[in-house]
Amino acid sequence: MTQRALATRWRATGPYVPNNASKAGLLEETRHYLLTYADLGDRTATRQALVNGGLPQRARTTRMTIVEVIQRRLTRWEPPPWVLADLVTFAQDAYQPSLAAALLLHVVRQDRLLAAVMHQVIGPRWRSGEHTLVRADVQQFLDHAQAEHPEIRRWSHATREKLAGNVLSILRDYGLLRGREIRHIVEPVVPPAVVAHLAQLLHAEAIAVPEIPTHPDWQLWLWEPRQARDALALQTILYHPL
Repeated sequence: MTQRALATRWRATGPYVPNNASKAGLLEETRHYLLTYADLGDRTATRQALVNGGLPQRARTTRMTIVEVIQRRLTRWEPPPWVLADLVTFAQDAYQPSLAAALLLHVVRQDRLLAAVMHQVIGPRWRSGEHTLVRADVQQFLDHAQAEHPEIRRWSHATREKLAGNVLSILRDYGLLRGREIRHIVEPVVPPAVVAHLAQLLHAEAIAVPEIPTHPDWQLWLWEPRQARDALALQTILYHPL
């Protein structure tokens, strides 16, 4: 195993944090980050270029915050090079939902709170046939989660309210929800290349190949194991050459 692989933090650990209270999905900003990275080939140079005016937001402080959020989601966990290469490829086609589907994976994997909302609120609702969601449902989840996660009690009412709204906005931006006030849960469109991307992620994370189709990460697209197996069966390869 290489030193870089040892440094990779495949998914978030630790307490819940209200990171998503600041920004929502930032789909187009993330696309612009990846395209700029493709041109410059360096994370530091990419950050500098976007902060210095490469994003359309007028305020420098806003551009700095946006880049900070994107880096926290995509690069701070020290992904292997092929991950960013795939994301760049997805970003280069604005007419396909590839980037949104991939960001749904990566943003949730790097945020324990968002992952909990997905697995404990949205997934169960989808499977039960109840496909609507409002901000109060996320706020109720936060209330109930305080027993196991006392860190939530330290968040202000305004932070929790903003966080609940942004969690739903993130999932809407990435194709899992539709609507404004009342959100409707919908199964996102996942192109085959993103299926292969997740399979490679799980393989690189040392998930055994027979266990890949039943891994909970497929549920982030609302898929059951059968759907994952069918999608993987269509792939000519399971993962990128290592």
